[in-house]
Amino acid sequence: MKLRRKIFATCFLLPMVFSASALAETISFAEAYDRLAKSCGSDIEKLCANAELGGGEVRACLNKNQARVSAGCKATSAEVFASLERRINAQRIAAKVCERDIGRFCRGVQPHDGYQLQCLLTASKVISVDCQEIITDAGWR
Repeated sequence: MKLRRKIFATCFLLPMVFSASALAETISFAEAYDRLAKSCGSDIEKLCANAELGGGEVRACLNKNQARVSAGCKATSAEVFASLERRINAQRIAAKVCERDIGRFCRGVQPHDGYQLQCLLTASKVISVDCQEIITDAGWR
């Protein structure tokens, strides 16, 4: 009986822990495209052939046709779109979240051409946890 519990823990519980931490990271647009193509390609071809790739048309089409979308596509698309939203939001608010760290560790560094980001990455061992997380979520690390 103890052996069964160990096998259960190894095969079922451990992957859940790793998948939960993997969900915390965001994915790139290229990776999102690849995942959607792999899991939702046939659904998109069948239901959304006229949808443009950009501008959220594919997402809107999948949502509109939710009842006819495969279970695998539903799961993958929900995960992909949530990750992309998190990445876009992180990019939008990163300067505000890291403002204090920029003032402390990157004083005098010009805000254009990625100089402040490079400074924050160089100082990554001393910047705040919130700033570190937003840089990672934004996909800049």
